[in-house]
Amino acid sequence: MKQEKIYLKDYKAPAFAVDSVNLDFNLNEDFCRVVAKSQVRRTEAGAALRLNGEELKLVSIKINDQALSKDQYQITAEELIVPSVPDSFSLEIETELQPQNNTSLEGLYKSNGIFCTQCEAQGFRKITFFFDRPDVMTSYSVTIEADKQKYPVLLSNGDRIKIEDLGNGRHKAFWKDPHKKPCYLFALVAGDLGVIRDTFTTVNGRKVNLEVYAAHGKQERCWHAMDSLKKSMKWDEEVFGLEYDLNDYMIVAIDDFNAGAMENKGLNIFNSRLVLADSNSATDVDFHSIESVVAHEYFHNWTGNRVTLRDWFQLSLKEGLTVFRDQEFSADMTDRGVQRIEDVDALRAGQFAEDAGPNAHPVRPESCMAVDNFFTMTIYEKGSEVIRMMQTIVGRKGFRKGMDEYFRRHDGQAVTIEDFASAIATPNGKDFTQFRRWYHQAGTPVVTIQESFDADKGELTVTLEQSCPATPGQPHKDPFHIPLMMGLLDKSGNELTLSCDKITVNSDGKSLIELKEQKEVYTFKGLKDRPVLSVLREFSAPVNLKWEASEEDLYFLMEKDTDSFNRREMAQKISLRLLRNLIGQARNKQTLAVDPRFVKAVSATIADESMDPSFKAKMLQLPSYAVLAQEESVLDAEAFYQARTALRQAIAKENRGALLNIYRKFHNVEPKSRDTKVFGHRSLKNQALAYLAELHDPEIMEAVNKQYWEAQNMTDRMTAMMILADSESAHREKALQHFYEDWKDDSVVLNKWFTAQATTNRKQVLEDVKALTKHPAFNITNPNNVYSLLRAFGANLVRFHDPNTNAYEFYADKILEIDTKNPQVAARLCAAFNFVQKLEPAMKEKALTQIKRMVAVESLSKNSRELLQSALS
Repeated sequence: MKQEKIYLKDYKAPAFAVDSVNLDFNLNEDFCRVVAKSQVRRTEAGAALRLNGEELKLVSIKINDQALSKDQYQITAEELIVPSVPDSFSLEIETELQPQNNTSLEGLYKSNGIFCTQCEAQGFRKITFFFDRPDVMTSYSVTIEADKQKYPVLLSNGDRIKIEDLGNGRHKAFWKDPHKKPCYLFALVAGDLGVIRDTFTTVNGRKVNLEVYAAHGKQERCWHAMDSLKKSMKWDEEVFGLEYDLNDYMIVAIDDFNAGAMENKGLNIFNSRLVLADSNSATDVDFHSIESVVAHEYFHNWTGNRVTLRDWFQLSLKEGLTVFRDQEFSADMTDRGVQRIEDVDALRAGQFAEDAGPNAHPVRPESCMAVDNFFTMTIYEKGSEVIRMMQTIVGRKGFRKGMDEYFRRHDGQAVTIEDFASAIATPNGKDFTQFRRWYHQAGTPVVTIQESFDADKGELTVTLEQSCPATPGQPHKDPFHIPLMMGLLDKSGNELTLSCDKITVNSDGKSLIELKEQKEVYTFKGLKDRPVLSVLREFSAPVNLKWEASEEDLYFLMEKDTDSFNRREMAQKISLRLLRNLIGQARNKQTLAVDPRFVKAVSATIADESMDPSFKAKMLQLPSYAVLAQEESVLDAEAFYQARTALRQAIAKENRGALLNIYRKFHNVEPKSRDTKVFGHRSLKNQALAYLAELHDPEIMEAVNKQYWEAQNMTDRMTAMMILADSESAHREKALQHFYEDWKDDSVVLNKWFTAQATTNRKQVLEDVKALTKHPAFNITNPNNVYSLLRAFGANLVRFHDPNTNAYEFYADKILEIDTKNPQVAARLCAAFNFVQKLEPAMKEKALTQIKRMVAVESLSKNSRELLQSALS
C-alpha cells in the first residue's frame, strides 16, 4: 500500500471558511446519528468543496436544504468531494457511526459504557465530513440526545444552554461555545458518572464552576486534581496575567484514552491515571504528575485554544510552549532546582535519544506520513527548551512582555512559530532570525569547551566551538544561537565577577554567553588565581557539552557549585566516566574495579545532613540505561547492567550503616502526608532502601518485605514491591499476589503491577511478560494496559536486548496485533527499536529481521510504517 507524505512547504490556506456549525448527536446503543449543519463561505475562486472524512457512513448531504444525488458528489477513503457549490451556502450532512466498535479511540467512541471523543489530531473526520484542519475556526452549537437513565450526564464545550426531558425515556442537552475554535478542540461526553464540584473566583471577580467527573465510586479520588486545577488558574493569573474565559471548566476521567489528556475548550478529557489519586492508590510521583498535567491542559486555554496553530507542523507552537508553562508552574509549586533536574533527566533519557536515533526530526518537521506521529518528545520537551532559551535570552521580565504582545497580536487566530518568535523578540529589541534554526534543524548540538589560564595576566580564556551531528535528511547544520549561563568560582566556592566584554545581561540582570558562531573565544580578566568554570547552569540550552574538565574541578563543582543543577550535573559526569570504564572492563571479561574516590564523594553526600533530602536523592541517582545507550557507541545491555550494578553495590557496601540511618530516620515521618517536603523525605528514604537491596542481604530484604506489608501509602508499597519483583526473594510471589488481589478491580492501580514485573532485570522477565499478556486483567485494546506492560518492557534495555531471548520477535508480533486495532498505540511501541543501529552485529540482524517483517505487512498503518521504515535506514 503506497502511503504519501505531506509537506509543510505545500501548505495552502483553506478554500472555504465556516461561520458556524450546529452538531446534533443522537446516541443509541448500536449506532449514533450525527447531523452537522454549517454555514460555509468560499474564500478561493473556483475551488471544489473537499471535506475530510474517514470510516463514515454517509446518510445524506444537503446544500441550501436541497438533497444532493449521488452523481453530484464523490466519496473516497479520505474525502467527500462536491465539485460545484455556491459561494455562500448552508451545508447539512448526516452520518451514522458505531462508537461501540471504535477501537482506534479516535473520533467518537465508547469506553466502559461512556461515550467520549478524541479529535486531536485528526479524529473529527471520524465523526462527520468536515474541514479537519486547525486553521478552520468556527462557532459550535451542540445538541446531544440519549437515554436519560443510562446517560444522565451530557457534556460538550462552552456554556450549558438547557436540558430538555423528551418524555420518552430520553433527554437532550444544548451547548454553545462562545469562542471560535478548530474542530480538534471539539469534545463530547455522555454517560453515568460521579462528580465533585467546586468554584474558583477569578482576579476580576467572576465565579467559575469547576467539575471533575469519574466513574461512580472513584470521584472522591479526584480532589487532588481539583486542587491542582485551582492552583493552576491562580498561577496563570499571577504569572502571565491570563484569566479563564468561560463560566464552567470540566474534567472527565476516562479509562480508555490514547494519550495523557486533551485540552478541549472548557471540557478536558483525561486518562484516568492522571486524575484519580489518594495516598492509598497513588504514589508521590503520581500526585506530582497529576498536578503537572492538569496544569498543562488548563494552560492550553490560552496557549493552544485562544491562540491556536495554523497547521500541524506548528504543533510545538502550543505544546512546547505549554510544556514550558507547566514546568515553570511545577517549579514554583515544588523546588525549582530539583524540578529542573527532573525535567532535564526526562529530556536526556527520551528526547536526546530521539535526536540521536533514526526518527530524529526538527521541532517543526518538514514532512510526515502520519500527523499523529508528531506527538513526540522533540515537539514537546525540546520545544519547551527552545521556549526556555528565549526566556533566558530576554529574561523573565522581557519574556512576560513578549507573551503579552503575543496575545495582543494573535488572540483568536491560528498562527505559526514565526509569529510567536516575533512577538517575543520585537518588544525586547532582539533578532531571532538565527535562533529560529532551533525549530528547523534536528539533532542535539555539541559544545566543545577548552580553557587556558594566564597567571601573569590574570586572564582565563575559554574557547567554545559548536557542531551538530548529521540527522536523517540534514547532513549539514548551520550554527545555532546558544545561550549559556555560566559562572566562575574561587577556591572557596565564591562567585567571581565576570569581566568579559562578550557577556550579555538579560532583563533580570543575569549574565550569559550567547554563542552564535561556530567558534568563539571569551577572555575573563582581573583574576588573581585560576578560577573554576561552571557552565551551562540551569541547563540553559539543550546541548551536549564536550568538556574534558579535570577530575579535581568536577569533584570541586560537585561539592561547591552554587547552581544546584550543575552540582548534580558534575556528579553525573563523574559517574559516566566511571561507568564507561566499568563497561569496558565488563566487555573484556575483566574484574570490575570501582574508583574509590567517587565512592568517597558519594559517601560525603550521604553523610551531609545539611543537604535538602529531595536534592540529596537526586545527587544519589546514577545515569540511566537510556543515557548509557546514548553515551556508548555499542549497546551492550549485559555490560551496562554489570557496570551499573557494580557501582551501586560499591556505594551500598561502603555506606551500609549511613543508608540504614537515613532509612530509619525518615521511615515513619508523616506516612500519609502529601506535602512536597515529605515527598522529599520519602524519595531519599526509598533511594536508600533501593541501594541497600543491591547487597542481597537477608536482613535488608526482610526490611523491604516489612515495608511492603506495613506501608501506609502507595509510594512506600510500590518501592518495596518493585524491589521484591526484581529479586529472587522468597517474599516476591506473595507480595505480587497480594497486590493483585488488593487492586484487581482497579485498572489504574493494577497497571503499576504490570510495570513492576515488566521492568525487572531478572533473566526470565520476557516469559513473565508473555504470561501477563494472557492474564485476565490484561486487555490489549486498553492503551494503559499496553503502555504499562509492553511499552515498559520495550524500554527495559537490559532485558529487551538480551541476546538469549526472542524478545524482538515477540514484540513485533504484539505491534502487528495492536496496529490492526489502534495504530497510535502501536506506533508508540515502535520506539523500542530506535537503538537498532547501535546493536552488535548479531543482535542488529535479529532486530532488522523483525522490522522488515513488520514493514512487509501491506496493511500496516502509516503511523507504524513511518517509524519502522526510518529504523531501516
